Order: sequence, then C-alpha cells, then structure tokens
Amino acid sequence: MEKDNINNGVFLKVHISLFTSGVAAKLGKYLTTLLAIASYMDEKGECYPTQRQLAERTGTTKNLINRHIKALLDFEVDGKPIITRRIVYNNRGYANSIYTIHPISQVSIFHGEVAAVQKQS
Repeated sequence: MEKDNINNGVFLKVHISLFTSGVAAKLGKYLTTLLAIASYMDEKGECYPTQRQLAERTGTTKNLINRHIKALLDFEVDGKPIITRRIVYNNRGYANSIYTIHPISQVSIFHGEVAAVQKQS
C-alpha cells in the first residue's frame, strides 16, 4: 500500500462490546457493510458514502450493498436502530443518502462514545 493512502490521524473505533454483547454475531454478514459505512463517519456519526463507494470498499456489488443497507436499517439493538438514513435531494433532483451511525452500534470515531447494550441472545 502506498504511504500516501494511509491516514494515520483518523481511527474508527470498534468497541469490544460489539463482540462481547453478541451484537457482532447477530449482525453476521452485515457487519462488513456497517463498518464500511462507518468508515465515512464524521464526529456527529453522519456518513455520506454512495453505494458505489461502499461496493468498492467491500469488494461487492451495488445490489448486494443495497440489500445489506436495507437489513441494517431494520436492525435494532435493545429496541434502538444502529443506523438510520435520511434522503436529501440535490439541486438537480438526485437523491443522496445521509446515514447516521448511532452509539448503540458500538462503533464510534474521534472522541465518540457508545451506548450501553444488553447481552444479545
């Protein structure tokens, strides 16, 4: 990997509780997509990736990413969504998705914190 492609100042935090709570096991194949979306996260938990960017980052197709996003939007931990999406339209009428990764996901960035989660069964 070229040194120019490494950003040593930004870290995505995957908290141990993602695994010890059982959330990762329940997410299964959708975990990679969640982390790919989260890799675009800002300090408020908002992310703006396109489906093409996510497909490239995960080595899959836009169709598969779309199915995974739909599953993630339905996924809840302790009755709370781990991710939500807002659709906004630009001045040309094209729709863009803005995702928010919530603290219950056990994924954060910068100085972000996560919410307590009950053990998943």
